[in-house]
Amino acid sequence: MPEKLPRVLVISSTDPTKANGAVAMNFYNALKKFGYEVDFLTKRYVKECPDFLYLYKYERWPNYIKYKIQKNFGLEHYSKKKGQSIAQQGNHSFDYRREDDPPIPTDIVLSKITKEYDAVYIVYWHRMLSYQTIEAIYNKLHCQIHLRCVDNQPIAGGCHFIGNCPRLSEGCGCCPGLVEGGENDFTRFNIEYRSKVLKTVRPIIYGNTHMQMIYRKSALLRDYDRLETVFPLVDNKHFHVINKYEARKQLGIDPRKKFIFFCGALVLKEKRKGMKYLIEALEIFNSKLTDSQRKEVLLVAAGTHAEELKKQVCVDTLCVGYAPYEQLPLYYSMANIFLSPSIDDAGPSMVNQSLSCGTPVVAFKIGTALDMILNENTGYCAETCDANDFANGILSIYNSTPEQFDTMCKDCRRVAMEKTSEKSFADNFLRIYKKYNS
Repeated sequence: MPEKLPRVLVISSTDPTKANGAVAMNFYNALKKFGYEVDFLTKRYVKECPDFLYLYKYERWPNYIKYKIQKNFGLEHYSKKKGQSIAQQGNHSFDYRREDDPPIPTDIVLSKITKEYDAVYIVYWHRMLSYQTIEAIYNKLHCQIHLRCVDNQPIAGGCHFIGNCPRLSEGCGCCPGLVEGGENDFTRFNIEYRSKVLKTVRPIIYGNTHMQMIYRKSALLRDYDRLETVFPLVDNKHFHVINKYEARKQLGIDPRKKFIFFCGALVLKEKRKGMKYLIEALEIFNSKLTDSQRKEVLLVAAGTHAEELKKQVCVDTLCVGYAPYEQLPLYYSMANIFLSPSIDDAGPSMVNQSLSCGTPVVAFKIGTALDMILNENTGYCAETCDANDFANGILSIYNSTPEQFDTMCKDCRRVAMEKTSEKSFADNFLRIYKKYNS
């Protein structure tokens, strides 16, 4: 008889058909493909997926408007219980209430879970869940809880991107990201609350090599024994290799441009995105070229901040604005290199997508690059925050022979298929499930 597979509930708060929310859809599709009985619970109704479970038919507009005002104008966030405010400062990124005050009441979430499951796989929980919700789900189902962390928020006191914050190893409190943070501020409360839930629920916490290094530094997880190193999952059918010259032709790229970079133009002032290092590295790279070589180089910048980036870089730049998901394989494939200057990120996911399209990546030694680029002949891992080394990475690929470059492109696709395919994900999920179900 074929092996009986666990029944799985995937939970993710963001729309699984849009942007980064599609990551959760990829997990769901992979499990379905390999014979799992799997359901999907999200925050709002998804018209493209009428079988998915949801909490609300439509967005609750008063809360949505409040969230947008807080997000865009930096106003204070408030916790309903005990009236504690969250006045933010610095580069910390908060979008979280106290753990005992979940964004959506736990009884609403539980009311949508009407079947029995062997495992719950949680991806995004932004504006939907807290550790209180996770404990309530566990108490109802008494099954394995898998936390697929997409950033550091689940293991810190509430912020998504912790950088080199010294308070992480101290159990938070005195948070430098708060205007009025004391020893017992809400971040310390959250760590203590989460610690109690971890002892009760015993969730399996996923992360790549970069994230595992951070986990082991944290007071919350340094001694935790259910941490699993896993690779990302990419839709390798969508993100596939396209002939570079055909891709350039379809996108209308000037045929006189022989060496092309692709990058996402992110907020230049957001330090963790590392755009200043990209600008410096391109200037260094450009200084090494002759005038005739410079004429053959092009930076293709996608995103709402592309025009701002164009004003600050010294290489010829084409701004394409928002690049639709359907066209991303063309943009990756037309490039010789994808540039990823982030200095504080669990991903970025665009690194994995580029490799799946057979395009090498130059990135810093953070996030997914440690697993997908370092020692894999798929690009170059520069020392973090070192623009000179980032430029060295660009130059090393620029100066490679056609044969060396062709081999590198093939290795990009090979590594992507070995580590980020649906089969790789499904095999790892079952392996981990069995490990903690024995």
